[in-house]
Parts: sequence; C-alpha cells; structure tokens
Amino acid sequence: MQRLGILGGTFDPIHIGHVLLAQAVQEELVLDQVLFVPAADPPHKETEPPLAPAVERWAMVELALASFPSFKGSRIELERPGKSYMYDTLQQLRILHPHTQLFLIIGADNIADLSSWYDPEGVLELATVVSGTRAEAAGTGSDRFAHRIHRLPTPAYDISSTDIRQRLQLGLPIRYLVP
Repeated sequence: MQRLGILGGTFDPIHIGHVLLAQAVQEELVLDQVLFVPAADPPHKETEPPLAPAVERWAMVELALASFPSFKGSRIELERPGKSYMYDTLQQLRILHPHTQLFLIIGADNIADLSSWYDPEGVLELATVVSGTRAEAAGTGSDRFAHRIHRLPTPAYDISSTDIRQRLQLGLPIRYLVP
C-alpha cells in the first residue's frame, strides 16, 4: 500500500520550514510521496493583506519542490471552487488514490485549532494526522482532538510566511528562508 503525505497551506510564500517539516515526516514515516497543497480560499486566514494570487503561490511551490523528486505540488484546492477545506481535499484524494494510506502533516501550531476546522472528525477518519514541532507553538494539547494526533519529534524551525512577507516589505533579505 502506498503511503502519501499531504501538507496544505497558503504557501504565501512557501518557505524552508515547510520543506524541512515534510522531509522529516517523510523520513520518519517512510512516505512514498508528499503532496504540497496550496489553499485557494483558506477559511482560517484573514484577507488583509490579501494573499498573493494563486498562480504566483503555485509557481512558488513548483520552484521550491523542483529538486525534491518525492515532493509534488497538487492543484486540487486551486481547481475546486469555494473555501479550501482539508476534509474536502482528503475526500477527493481518497477517490483519486483508493489504495493509499493518507497522512496529513500539520505544524504543532495547528493542533490547538483542529476543532475549529470544517469536519475535524472526518479529517481524522480520512487520514492519520501527524504533527511536527514548531518553536512558537503554544497550547498544543488544548484541543479536544489533540490526543488523536501523532506527534513526531522533528527539528523546530522558527520560520513563518508572515515574517518573510514583513522582511520583504522592509527590504530585508530572505535568503536561506525560502527554497
């Protein structure tokens, strides 16, 4: 049976922390492939400032993953209308890959918010949810679903897309922060 990792996000921009988290989880769980799924219309993100256009975020994902043969970008949420709910994405992936075990990769900062997701119970039924670590993650055990998330000891990289966008606005370098 194939083992497929899924890492979703706005990827505005995709950064080295995303890639390193996927690599650590892939190695630990012996995943055949990791899909990076940019969200078209993320339900938990503010629209101020607006996201970079989907075509630009998709291009960033493609460029970032070019040298990783087992990492692939997926346009599944970019091609689906409406909000980008992970539950819907996992349902589609289950249909596209019926004989595949799905592993949803999230950062530790997302554990505390899982109950606010659309159909978190469904997400947990469709995929094994795996969390890496992140330095600023706090309250990671407070969500009612936290005990159902498999936590892996991954290196913590204190990098965020928000910080990268701020650095760009200030004219500061982002070398080594983005692939």
